[in-house]
Parts: sequence; structure tokens; C-alpha cells
Amino acid sequence: MLHVSASKGMTEYFKNILDNVTELYTLADDCRKSGYDVTDHVEIPLAKDMADRVEGIVGPKNVAERIRELVSDLGKEPAALEIAKEIVEGKFGEFGREVGAEQAVRTALAVITEGIVAAPLEGIAHVKIKKNNDSGEYLAIYFAGPIRSAGGTAQALAVLVGDYVRKNMGLDKFKPTEDEVERYGEEVDLYQSEVTTFQYQPKAEEIRAAVRNISVEITGEATDDVEVSGHRDLPRVETNQIRGGALLALVEGVLLKAPKILRHVDKLGIEGWDWLKELKSKKEEVIEEIEEEKDDFNYEEEEDLSQYEDYEVEAVTKFIGEVIAGRPVFSHPSKKGGFRLRYGRSRNTGFATDGFHPAIMYLVDDFMAVGTQLKTERPGKATCVVPVDSIEGPIVRLKDKSVLKIDTVEKAKQYRDDVEEILFLGDILVNYGDFLENNHTILPSSWCTEWYEKILKSENLEYKKEFIENPDQKEAVNYAKLTKTPLHPKYTYFWHDISKDNINVLRNWIIGGKYNESNDSWEVTYDSENPEISNAKRYLELIGCPHTVTGEKLEIFEYYPLLYSLGYDFDEKRDIVEEIEEKLQNTKNNMHFINTIAPFEIRRNAYIYVGARMGRPEKAASRKMKPPVNGLFPIGNAGALVRLINKAVEEGKTDEIEISNVKCSCGNVSLYRTCPFCGNSVEPSGPSRIKLPIKEYWYKALENLKINKAGDVKCIKGMTSKDKIIEPLEKAILRAKNDIYVFKDGTTRFDCTDVPVTHFRPVEIHVGIEKLKSLGYLKDIHGNSLENEDQVLELKVQDVIVPESCMDYFFNVSKFIDDLLEKYYKKDRFYNVNKRDDLVGHLIIGMAPHTSAGMVGRIIGYSNANVGYAHPYFHASKRRNCDGDEDAFFLLLDAFMNFSKRFLPDKRGGQMDAPLVLTTILDPKEVDGEVHNMDSMWEYPIEFYEKSLEGIAPKEIKKIMQTVEDRLDKDSQYEGIGYTHETLKIDEGPLVCAYKTLGSMMEKTSAQLAVAKKIRATDERDVAEKVIQSHFVPDLIGNLRAFSRQGVRCKCGAKYRRMPLKGVCRKCGSRLILTVSKGAVEKYMDVSQTMAEKYEASDYIKQRLEIIRSGIDSLFVNDKRKQVKIEDFFK
Repeated sequence: MLHVSASKGMTEYFKNILDNVTELYTLADDCRKSGYDVTDHVEIPLAKDMADRVEGIVGPKNVAERIRELVSDLGKEPAALEIAKEIVEGKFGEFGREVGAEQAVRTALAVITEGIVAAPLEGIAHVKIKKNNDSGEYLAIYFAGPIRSAGGTAQALAVLVGDYVRKNMGLDKFKPTEDEVERYGEEVDLYQSEVTTFQYQPKAEEIRAAVRNISVEITGEATDDVEVSGHRDLPRVETNQIRGGALLALVEGVLLKAPKILRHVDKLGIEGWDWLKELKSKKEEVIEEIEEEKDDFNYEEEEDLSQYEDYEVEAVTKFIGEVIAGRPVFSHPSKKGGFRLRYGRSRNTGFATDGFHPAIMYLVDDFMAVGTQLKTERPGKATCVVPVDSIEGPIVRLKDKSVLKIDTVEKAKQYRDDVEEILFLGDILVNYGDFLENNHTILPSSWCTEWYEKILKSENLEYKKEFIENPDQKEAVNYAKLTKTPLHPKYTYFWHDISKDNINVLRNWIIGGKYNESNDSWEVTYDSENPEISNAKRYLELIGCPHTVTGEKLEIFEYYPLLYSLGYDFDEKRDIVEEIEEKLQNTKNNMHFINTIAPFEIRRNAYIYVGARMGRPEKAASRKMKPPVNGLFPIGNAGALVRLINKAVEEGKTDEIEISNVKCSCGNVSLYRTCPFCGNSVEPSGPSRIKLPIKEYWYKALENLKINKAGDVKCIKGMTSKDKIIEPLEKAILRAKNDIYVFKDGTTRFDCTDVPVTHFRPVEIHVGIEKLKSLGYLKDIHGNSLENEDQVLELKVQDVIVPESCMDYFFNVSKFIDDLLEKYYKKDRFYNVNKRDDLVGHLIIGMAPHTSAGMVGRIIGYSNANVGYAHPYFHASKRRNCDGDEDAFFLLLDAFMNFSKRFLPDKRGGQMDAPLVLTTILDPKEVDGEVHNMDSMWEYPIEFYEKSLEGIAPKEIKKIMQTVEDRLDKDSQYEGIGYTHETLKIDEGPLVCAYKTLGSMMEKTSAQLAVAKKIRATDERDVAEKVIQSHFVPDLIGNLRAFSRQGVRCKCGAKYRRMPLKGVCRKCGSRLILTVSKGAVEKYMDVSQTMAEKYEASDYIKQRLEIIRSGIDSLFVNDKRKQVKIEDFFK
């Protein structure tokens, strides 16, 4: 019986997944019981829901059922507090006071974070009961760096939980001394100057007020090698270094999320937080602005927002505050010609992923590939690039001065080398849900075909669908005149981007032309040397009207709507505007003027242009440790820098290694639980240092696998885990044989950029119709039986579409697992794949690096794009949105057979990015709540477009919009999700970002600035200055500092903070090498100075670079050994 609401078809789907999970679990468990692994059972517990995950990750035992009851009755956050109270009351076993308090805080935080992120394990170091100066006892929570993964709200609630636990344990409040209060202020300032900035910059008084009033001590372990200078050696603060985790909980938790804390305080009647209400009331506007991080503009609510009024919105500049070298700026904040805001969702957008016309992806020299991250102006901080070909594409001016609309990929490829200027970047498709999630004011919609069609429907006018999608120019004009409706969006130009005087100049020039019947165009004289004509030509470009230039002739093929818009009756060959000068004087602005002279209504084409710059390139690559290794079998320095165990064996080398081991009764040293020499069961203990018998283990492993000679096998130097238990060498050999690598936990992974998709076509995922039917895909979105590869199907929530390169890698992984089963465990092969397509239908795990819980998925195909496509629910189950993040896939059987907690590093953060628990069935209620705001409609109502002109808050129109939240706990929560805009191919466009294909930094920056130069909405000089100031200068200074503080290393692997007195390696006597080279210090020097000169950077920037140059020269240039010419002596 499933614990989720689902249709009969989805119930069967989930049952099949559970059956397959059970089959794999049983197979892996049988292998483990053979005694060849570090444990005799699968180490990944299965969880059906959040409660199981919490119990599996942090405990205590038997808490899951009570969590379910409390969440059902109270809701998640109140349930977390109540479960903490019950733990300290002893309802789940007797703990000591400190142990009970720590367990309560960890479990409550795990409930708050859905049992997915690693923060409850790694973000809380420990909880202690300490004493105030008056001998009263209080609670202290020691936060660690990984608390960041919980997010600000959970960090804040962890403090609230601590207060709740304190009260229930009868403990006193924390009473800080003045030195302790001031210590926090010093650490906050030091953290921001030496480490990184916070989302919110608190004032000193806010910090003091919080520390004095919070009833538990927010403290923590040292996270950064930066020490305070003022308030040092405090008795109750164990370190003089920065406590990063504590600062995050205080600043980005309590202070930033004050409104959310107060909501829970009020709801639950918790006393002692009134001080926060006072603090919030003083700083409410600032806190809300930073908390949402999006509403960075002033909005004039009293302004009339009709299409005839001027409209201005304050540009948000935060996204462009830092520009990375080699990564272009596509549009400056709110610059005309930038990305035009368009509302809606395609099947591959939503959940922080926006759509762009694939043509623009090619025209910006392939810097926008499928999956490339963009930092955006609004509504959120970032997005991921995906193609949507049903929205408006770019408008460009060619080198011959002609202007074209590039509305197909074929045109983009044809003209890409001829483009002189990109006048308009085209649309950015953003769904309502992203505005709702970011609490961003709904901005006016652009004039688009979907809004236009809604108007025609509302007035009960007849039309054909072909007319909406692609009307003839005369049909569009005559329809507008006849029905008294606005002109079709296709022929509505950007009149608002030029002044009314500019419109009049353009009008006089255009009307002075003539009709050319031979090619059905309007012809006007063009003379580039004539300033008046050149200006008029520029205005024609700026409104986005296509035209062709041939010698001294300019031809307009969209002449009919242009002439009528300018008040000229083409059919009657006459000017229909009387007293034009009076109209020019008496109209308020450009839109008022154009509507006065045109015989129909002309809407404003665009209100909002969205700025954007490139963030990270897309990624699809196998996960490798540094350096990459095939197995977790340590060989110390025996393998030299290349770490090849076969080379060590050939050269007869070995090394002393700290490792768990045991002396077997057969006389040999066993590193495993089963002695490889005699087969006895033993139990390694330690760790202790031994001289590793590498040669013996190597040949024994080859014998066990019946392999005569193996190729290169890379191993690790040593284990970083607590017990230093190792993986059998046989696994490393088999991985090397199949050309795959291992991660720290024994699994083999593939990383790729997260991209959402709710619907797909079989042709896009390279899978046959019959195979899809066998996977449960029987009908398309219209209810028709699946018959051809172009039908659109709705993706099931745990199905994934991996990159082609991932499929190839998993093909090798599957062969490794089959070899392992057959050669090592002596069992039948499982996958038996002959080609990569055979992996379709097999199960994988999806997992984000900041979490400790995986989600079961199923491969249903692969795409050409270098991204991981999955349902938004699936990504949300990993606590991710899709704004450019990357996560891992790994085969489920690989994880069951090879993962072990005992391999994980014994350090803070060691348990992050490890599948400590596995969710088998996806429950939409228990995923990241951001996806609940994603809209799921097939079309937006006309009220949405009308209300957008009023600039209302997104919550005000929630009742007329349908989101995922409205479907929860219903059978429809998994199926029937709609989208508003179609796209032909989800992987259309460049597949590899140009940033990854260009070589040197000089090439990257040259290409970056070349893109900026040809985009109207971008200022290349500003881009050059920002690259120098925000990237090159900090890097140069940082490398210069690093050079002066560097250590040294040896080829044997030894590292020294300072040069030994002998001047050579103390371990092997070899010559030592610098860790920071001269080239690393000055690598950006030449390119930055070249950029500064070429793009006329400010004198300040040039002089700053000169100072840095002189600093570098003082280190590396020896004046006494300077080479001179003979003529220098005669000067």
C-alpha cells in the first residue's frame, strides 16, 4: 500500500520501482554476505518518506512513526519542536542530558530539512551544557560550516529548537559577558573582509541585541584560518579563529530570517523572543529586501500603467557587480535591446530555468549552450539556459546594414558570421511560479500572441489558429481595423524605444518612398553619408522593423503594417494624418503619438528588458577525485606521483601505511575481513602503521579474478577515514579494466547540470516506441495511443534522461558490476548489456553534493545535451532548484554493492555527498517547497496579463493561477501538469559552451568582449573594466600574496610549510619544488593590461595594474642580472 495519492497507472509505476529496488537490494546483500566487503550487509537504508529518512540519518531509533503522526497533526515545523521535547523527556530512550539535548536538536533540524541535507549531521558539531558566571546552567549549540546546506530558515529554526529544548530541560538562559558580545561583532566583520560576504550585512547594534537576547549560546568550531585580534582567549570560547558555522546561524539565520522565526514563535506561543519583534520593526524593510534578494527596485504603485504611459523600473545591478573573465555579459541591467520579459512555461522550463530562442544561443558565439547558467537581473539570482523556439527570437543588423528577424536556427547558422549588431536579444520565458517563489512584483507583460488571443476570445471574435501564429501582414492590419482590436504582436514594433520626434523623422522618410510592385516591397532612398537619412535608418533599426539594403536603396517587405502604423493609407496612397505638428506637440510621449496617428490601437511591445551575464558553463562529466583513482586501496608513495600500483609492483616498491589490519592464523597480514591468502574470517583492527605487502596483494587479486596481466591501476595514497578500512584491490583492477573511477565512498558517479523537463518526445531521448511502452508510456498528452516518435509524452516523476556521455560511462560501469559479480562474487552477471541503449529501464540514484540522502530514479533515455533532464519534483527531492546547479547520478546496484560509511573521511563534512539513506518513492509534499510554486497551467488567463500592468504582488493573483501546491495530496499531483509554450526540441542549440572550447585566457576574454561589442544592450568598455576589477586584480593580488606565503613539496608527495634547513626533502632527500609558480602569479598580468589599453579603461584601473606589475617585477626581475645591449652604455 502506497503512502501517497496516485492514479492506478502511477501506483503500478511506483510498485515496479519498489520491486526493482528490492531485487537489487537482495542481490547486493547476498554479495555482501560472502564476507569480501567491509560489512556483511548493504549500508544504505531504504526510506519510504521523510520520517524514515530522519530516523535513518540521525535517529533516534523508532522515531519515524511518531514523526509521521506529529507532522500529520501539526505540520512540519511544530512537529520538529514537539519531537525535540519528547526526546529530552526520554520517550525514545534514556540519554544523558547533553546527549539527549544534542539528539533533540539534530532530529528536529532533520525534520525541518526533510531528512535530505547533511546539516543535522555535519552542521551541528555538538551540543553542550555550560555554566554562566552565576553558576546557572545553559545550553550551547556548536555549529559547523556545513550548516550552510540547511539554508537560512533552517539555521534560524535550529536556534529556536535549542531554546525550546533548553526550556524543557529547565536550563537557564545564556548570559554573555561584554567581551563575548563584542567578539561576535569582530568575527562578523572579519568574516566579511577575509572569507566571504553574507547575504545580509547586519549593523553592530543588531548583532549586540541578538547575542544579548538569544537564550542559547550560538557558538561553534573554527572554520577558517583567520584569528580575531581584539577579543581573544575568552574562557568560554574555545578558539581564537573565526567560527563560520556560528556566524551563519546568527546572521543568515536569526537576523535574516527574523520574520519566519516570529511566525513560529507566535503560532506556538514561545516566550522570550519579543526583542526580535522590536528589532524586526526597526529593520523590516531592509530585512525583507535582503531576505528575498530579488525585490531590488522601486515600484511606483500610484503610476498609471496603461500602454500609453511611460513606464520605468529601477535597474537591478547586483547580478553584474562581478564579471568573470571569459564569460560574457549579454545585457546590462534593464538596457533596451536586452531580453524581453515574457510569461509562461515550456515543457523544459520552470523551477528557476528560463527559455530562450535557440537562435540567440548561436548568435552570441555559442556562449549560451543548453544548460549554461546565467546570472540574471530578475526575478531570481540565476537561471539555466534552455531552448524554446515558439518565443520571439533576436533581431540583428548585418554587415551590409540590412536588418533581419532571426526566427529559426537555420537562419542563425546562415547569418551568424555576417551579424554586425544584435539589436534585440529576443524573449526570456519566465514562469509565474518563479515570481511567486521570489516574491517579486509581477511586472507588465510584453505584448505577445497568447495575450492577443485572449483578447479576441474575450470579445467573441472569430479567427483561425494560423492567424494567431503567423498572420499575413495585410490580414493583420485589416483585422485590427475591422474589429477595432490592437494590431497583431508580430507587426507591433518597439515604438517605445525611440522618441516621438524620432518617430516623426522616421515617418517623413518612410512616407517619401514608393511601392515596388516587382518584388512587393516599399522602397526608400538610402545614403549612409546623409546624417538625416542615417538617423532615420537607425530609428528603423531600433523599432525592430526588418529591411534590406542594396546600394542606395532600402527595401521594406513588412511595409503594410509599418505604413499604416505611421498614418499612411497604402491602399489609397495617401497620408491620413492631418496637422501632424499639432499632434506631435499635444501628445505625451512616443506611445501616445503613434496611437494618435495610426488607424488602430498599437500596444507597447516591451515593458521590461532583463539583464543577464554568463555564470557557469554546463557540465556532464564523470566524477573523479583529485587525482583520479580506480580504487580505495592505499599504496602510500610506492606508486610515485602517478599512483600506479602495477608500476610499484614492477619496481618492487612498497611503503609504510596507517591502515586497519590483522595477523591471520596463516601467518599473513590480512587487510580484509576475509583473509585473501587462506580464506579465514578475520576482523581487522587499528589502524596501525605497517609495511604494506603490495606485491603479494597484487598477484593474489589477479589470481582471484583469473586475470593474467592488468593494465594501469591507479590507487590512493592513504585512507582518510577513522578506522582506515580499505576496499578490496580486486575492485580497483576491475574498474581500471572498464575505464571508470571511484569516489570517496566507493561509488562511481557522473555529474551533470540539473535541467527540468515535464514532457518529452521519444525522438529527443533516442528510445524506440515499443521500449517506451514497456516502461509504461502508453498515451501522449492528448490521450492518443503512442505510435510515433514525435508525440509529446508526460515524464514520470522518477524517470531521468541522462546525457549521451553519461550513458556511455554507465555502460562501462555496468560492465564493471557484471565483472565484479562474475569474477569476484562468483554470481551471474546482472546487466548483460551489449550496447548503451540496453541500460534504458535500469535504476539509478540522484543526489546533490550538500545532502546525505539519495533519490531512486529510472533511466528512460539519453539526450544530446550535456545536462541531466529530470522532472522538477525529482530535482526538488534532492533539495535543488535548476538555476545551474549540478548533481550526480550513479547506478543503484553500484551503490548497494560498493558504498560504505567506513570509507568516508573522518573530518567535518565527510558525511556530506554520501547516500546515508535512500528514498524509494517520491512524495511531492516532502520535496523542496520551491517546486510547489511552479505553475502547472496550459494557459494563463487574460486577467493575469491585465493585472500585470498594475504591478501587483504575485500572491494577489494566486487564486486565478494554478500551481503544483494546488495539486498536492491528490491523484493529479503526479500527472496532467500543463505548460503554455511548445518547443520543437529540448536539446536544440549549441551543446558545448564556447567558454569550454576556447584555449587561453586571452582567447576567452577576446571572445567575451567581441560578444559584448556586437550586442546593443551591452557596454563592452564597462565589461572590460569589471573583468579587470572583479576578477584579474583580486587574482593577481591573491597569487602574489600566496607566493610569499607558500610551502614546498616533493615528488614523493611530502609537503612542508617552510623549506627544511637541509634544503631537500627530509623523507627522500630529493629537491623540493615551489607550490606556487611565477607563471601562476603573473598569468593575468599581460591580458589585463592589454584589455585596459584596448578598451580605454579608466586611468585608475591602468595605474592600479602598473602598481601590481611593479610588485611582481620586484619579486622576479633581478636588476643586477638584467640583460642590456651595448648601445645602452653610450646613452
